Amino acid sequence: MDELATDYDDRVRNARENKGLSQSDLANELNEKASLIRKIERGDTLPSDKVQSELEDFLEISLSAQGGSADDTEWSGGSSTGSYTLGDVVKRKD
Repeated sequence: MDELATDYDDRVRNARENKGLSQSDLANELNEKASLIRKIERGDTLPSDKVQSELEDFLEISLSAQGGSADDTEWSGGSSTGSYTLGDVVKRKD
């Protein structure tokens, strides 16, 4: 599958809430455990390709990086020497 978007957790949560479903309701629709949906929405776990496809189909969303969001821009950080630090690549979730 395509590369997963960095905000996949927000996309799933927002789409679920827009449909008026609880995490348990969504889990039942997909025949998955509610704990998996919670972990996905918190960003604690990545959905498998199968679950990603089911989420995209049921919620009518795209979770791939090409699905696009305003935050998806080409990264141009780092130094001219080509060496990077962890701070150059990590995006904090506050």
